[in-house]
Amino acid sequence: MLNVKLLSISCIIVRVQDTIEEVNDLFLDIEKKQQDEKPLSVGELSAQIDSLLQSRIGRVEVVGQINGPKLGKHWYFSLVDEEAKIDCAMWSSKTASVTRTGWQPKQGDVVHAKGTIGHYGKFGKTQLYVDSLKLFQDEKGKLQREFEALVKTLRGKGYFAVEHKLQLPAFPRKIAVVTSATSAAVQDVIATSKQRCPSVELLIVNVPVQGDASAPAVAKAINKIDGIANRDGIDAIIVTRGGGAMEDLWAFNDAGVAEATFNASVPIVAAIGHESDTTIIELVADLRASTPTQAVMALVPDREELLHMIHQLDVRMKQSMKQFVRHQSISVNAKRTGLLQNIRAWMMECKQRVLTQSERLTASRPHARYQVRQKRLMELDSRLQRGMATIIQRKQVMLTSASSRLEASSPTAVLKRGFSLTEDGDGNTIRSVKHVKKDATIKTVVADGSIESKVECTHE
Repeated sequence: MLNVKLLSISCIIVRVQDTIEEVNDLFLDIEKKQQDEKPLSVGELSAQIDSLLQSRIGRVEVVGQINGPKLGKHWYFSLVDEEAKIDCAMWSSKTASVTRTGWQPKQGDVVHAKGTIGHYGKFGKTQLYVDSLKLFQDEKGKLQREFEALVKTLRGKGYFAVEHKLQLPAFPRKIAVVTSATSAAVQDVIATSKQRCPSVELLIVNVPVQGDASAPAVAKAINKIDGIANRDGIDAIIVTRGGGAMEDLWAFNDAGVAEATFNASVPIVAAIGHESDTTIIELVADLRASTPTQAVMALVPDREELLHMIHQLDVRMKQSMKQFVRHQSISVNAKRTGLLQNIRAWMMECKQRVLTQSERLTASRPHARYQVRQKRLMELDSRLQRGMATIIQRKQVMLTSASSRLEASSPTAVLKRGFSLTEDGDGNTIRSVKHVKKDATIKTVVADGSIESKVECTHE
C-alpha cells in the first residue's frame, strides 16, 4: 500500500529541496567514483534526478489553487498557495475521469490533486504529474456557503436596507463596547476614545468573541444594552474584535446576532476582523468600520476639531450678529426718518385743517349769531311766561266754574235744600218701597245728621 499524505505546496517544495540536496550529495559520490570514468550526459543526469525524486518522495496528495490553466488534450496548470507554486501536468488518459463529472478546473479553483513528483529533463523543471483531480471541499468552503445562504435570507428580509440604518449620534456621551475585555481591540478603543474626547464614557461589556458560546453571548449583550439604553443614557454600541480566520469570526455570522443588531433601537457600529473580512453583523449594523480604531473615530468626535469648530462658529456668529445689527440699524433709521416725515406731514395737515375751520368760523360771525339767538330765546321765554300765565288764569276760571257746578250737584247740597237719603241696615240706598220690609230698621240721612226708624208698613 502506498504511503499517501495530504501536503501543502510549500511542504512539497521543501521535500523537493531536500531531495535535491540528496541528489547533490549523490553527485559528489558519483563524481568521486567517476573521476577516472566517462562523465554523465545531461539526459543521464536528468534521468537519475527523476528516478531519485520518485523513489524518495513517492506519491503525494496536495491542496492548492489553480493558476494559469491550459486545458487541451493534456492539461497544464500550476498549483499555488500563499508560500509557493508548483507546475502540474495531467495527461489525457487521466483527464477523462474528471470531465465525466461535468467539471473542469478554472482559474482560482481550490483543488485536491493526487500524483507523483518527477523531473522533466527536456525543460529542466520539476513538476507534479497529476492522475486525480477534484474540487477541495474544506470546512472553509462549507462556512462560505452557509454565509452566502444567510446573506441571501437576510437581504430578502430587508436587514441590509439603507432605510433601516439608524443615524449615528453627533455627540455621544456614553458608548457600550461589546468585545473581549482582554483583547487588543478593547485597548485600541479605549486609547482612541481618550485621545479624541476623554469626556465620552465607555461601558465595556465582556463577551467571548469566538467559540460556540460567543454568538449567544454577543446577541444577549446587544439585547440587554438596548433594553437599558434609555435608562442609562447609552447613545451607541460598538461591537468589535481583532482579526482571525473565518472560523474564528464565525460567531458574528450568526442569525441571532444579526436579528439582535437589526432590532436594536440604539445605533450599532461593527468592526470585526481585518478590513478584508466581511461578517453578517457588519452588513446589518448601522455602520461598518474596518478596525476598532475606525469604529471609535466614527462615533467619538475629536475634541480639537470640536474646539476649532466652536471657534469658527463663534467667529461666524459674531460676524452675523454685527451684520444683522448693521442691517437692522439701517432699517430702523430708515423707518425713523419715514415716521418723522409722516408725523410732520400729519401735523401740517392738522394745522391746515384747524386754520381752515377757524377761517370758516370767523366768516360765519358766531358771536353775532349768538346774540341774535339769545335775543330770540329771551323773546320766546317772555312769550312762554305770558302764555303760561294766561293759560293758568283761564284754567283757574274753568276750575272755579266746574267746582261751583259740582258743589251744586253734590248730595250734601241737595240735603241742605231739604231733601233726605234713606238707607237700609246694610247702608244700601233705598230707591223703592219694594226694598223695605215691615219691621225693618232704616236710616234717613238729612243735612245735619241721620234718623233711624222702624217700618210699620209700606204703601205703594
